[in-house]
Amino acid sequence: MKNNALPVYLLITGFISILGQVVILRELNVAFYGIELIYIIALGIWLLGTAAGTISGKYIFYKSSHSLKILFLIWGILLPADILFIRSSRIIFEGVPGAYLQFFSQIAAICIAVLPVSILPGIMFQHAAGNYIKEKNSLAKAYAVESAGGVAGGFTSTILLMLGVQNLTAAFLCSLISFLPVLFFSLMKKEKYFTISTAFLIILILSLFGFSSSLDYLMTKINHPYLAETKDTPYSRVSVTSYQGQISVFENDALSFETESTAAEEFVHMVLTQHPAPKNVLVLGGGIEGTIYELLKYDSLKIDYVELNEKLISTVRKYLPDEIIKTLESKRENLIIADPRNYLKYCGSYDVILVGMPEPSSGQTNRFYTKEFFELCNKRLNKDGIIAVRLKSAENLWTPQLTNRNASIYNTLKSVFHDVIALPGATCIFTASNSILEKNPDVLVKRFKDRNISTKYVIPEYIKYIYTNDRFFQIANILSGSNSQINSDLLPVCYQFTTAIWLSKFFPDLNWFNPGPVFERIKNNRTYLIVIIVFLIAFILIVKYRTSFSGTLLVFIAGFTGMVLETMSILYYQSVSGVLFQNIGILLTAFMIGLSIGAAFINKLYHRRISKNIFRLTGLGFIILLGIINFSFGFAVNGNLLAGLPGTSIILFCTGFLVAGIFAFASFFNVKVQQDTIASLYSADLIGGCAGSLLSSLILIPILGMFTTGTIMGIILLPFCCLLAI
Repeated sequence: MKNNALPVYLLITGFISILGQVVILRELNVAFYGIELIYIIALGIWLLGTAAGTISGKYIFYKSSHSLKILFLIWGILLPADILFIRSSRIIFEGVPGAYLQFFSQIAAICIAVLPVSILPGIMFQHAAGNYIKEKNSLAKAYAVESAGGVAGGFTSTILLMLGVQNLTAAFLCSLISFLPVLFFSLMKKEKYFTISTAFLIILILSLFGFSSSLDYLMTKINHPYLAETKDTPYSRVSVTSYQGQISVFENDALSFETESTAAEEFVHMVLTQHPAPKNVLVLGGGIEGTIYELLKYDSLKIDYVELNEKLISTVRKYLPDEIIKTLESKRENLIIADPRNYLKYCGSYDVILVGMPEPSSGQTNRFYTKEFFELCNKRLNKDGIIAVRLKSAENLWTPQLTNRNASIYNTLKSVFHDVIALPGATCIFTASNSILEKNPDVLVKRFKDRNISTKYVIPEYIKYIYTNDRFFQIANILSGSNSQINSDLLPVCYQFTTAIWLSKFFPDLNWFNPGPVFERIKNNRTYLIVIIVFLIAFILIVKYRTSFSGTLLVFIAGFTGMVLETMSILYYQSVSGVLFQNIGILLTAFMIGLSIGAAFINKLYHRRISKNIFRLTGLGFIILLGIINFSFGFAVNGNLLAGLPGTSIILFCTGFLVAGIFAFASFFNVKVQQDTIASLYSADLIGGCAGSLLSSLILIPILGMFTTGTIMGIILLPFCCLLAI
């Protein structure tokens, strides 16, 4: 194999790994109704699959000169086929339309979808890096080149989404990129078989580009028989169905709203009866489902409607009933395309704020239910102003999981506003104000009648029923007596409770498990500190008696703590600055650039033939700096140093630089044969990243908060500082 082919293969491996990962994770996110836990599990399986591929690649076709070509061709064929499998998975596993698959069926579907396309890049890296090292290069340099490909892949995925390119088209592009180096180097070597077969695959992919829109429609129609239109947006996949005059809108295949629903009517009128004379209303999301239509029934009411996803409106608008379309064109309604939370920083004041954002089931949506968000809303309310949010709930029985979630929102509102009430139902409406809210149904009914509003569902009898039935008083007692934690940007406990509610759909016993007291005892007793100390002692003993493990463990811990820091940085950026996909893409690209430069820096430093002690001190410096960044994360957040794109990009670049530098350091320090370290170090990096992603997202950040989590990560790095300093 020619020397100039190997860097290209490494670069393309990094490129298709990142772009392919984005494509597959996006498809899985839609297939399982946008539940973020599925996304985290899939990412973890992807990293483990790549690690397994790296280890197995040491023994599979390693001596074959054609192995890389075969792997790239197989990968390019698998990716589009994988999308077809994911979109058909509910039918394959005999799922009920509109319902979740059984939990273990979902895990099986994820494994089938993810493992083949994640294992192959691991094998590719093992083969390309192994041969690259034989050409008198280093593992650190191979890692830097592969990371540079990842930068290009992440940047490309961001550009494609900004341009509105469908996910299936992105998959075809990724397959094409996988085939091109095989064709080029086959032509260079005059390998007739590979040239003909690869040329055929490229022609096939190029022909599919012309039919990608039709194919995308047909593949989406598998789950939506009455599909009218589907479009991928930077925030979700929007699908519109039409059946016998009823329009249904799905975001990530979860029903967002349908035109025959009375949800908007209940939300608007039950809230506005609380205000004696509303004159202007701010609607944050959910306006096209009928909220604006209901608000315009109030004479002289001025409405500002803020929508995050412009493509959602443009896609759905043409299918809405004429009466709703007319309301969106009303002179009394002002449509604003912006991030709702950012808009609150510079908007005017309002009598009513209606929060119609999705429930807090992810880091992206939890930011609209935190103390910091409600404080922004409070600053924009006039005297006697009110704010209302709604959450999917239960009519009669609240399980401990649901109670914790709802009580967390109640206590968060209570920490900002003087008075809060909850209206029971399948959807629980929380209304808050700095004034005393009206609880006398006769007063509310009089206000409703005086406004002479025509409604189908909310009538005087219904209003009186809601405020006088036993559930209203029972829920008030439950919420006021709960000590659930306040939901904040740095401690997003509500996200954790929502995830538990979703899991309880498959494991009913979880409904009755109340994690609150358990987590509180752990925090108060500092049990986690004991666990950390035991871990550190065991670790030091392992390194002392099995020095061959030290490099692998160092890379694992660097990958672990680096991923936790990356997760905290991105989650905090989401909370404060909004989730514009192109900005998130910039952040991930900054991290990948750091990886590439960090590995290249250590590689160059090593080959300058510096003394072993200086090289040891350099590695020690990288570990100390990574620990300092983790330690200081909470202070940086409190000092508002990471609120913007530049600050977050810098910390992610530094994180990537240090993690890759530590990886490169471990690949050189006390290593005689670099080929023997590829599998152990690269897989340790990936497994550490997998563990960091899962633990930080599901346990550490929701339970301990970002400040404590960063401190723990800094403590974990201390033993390596001691060992290298000795």
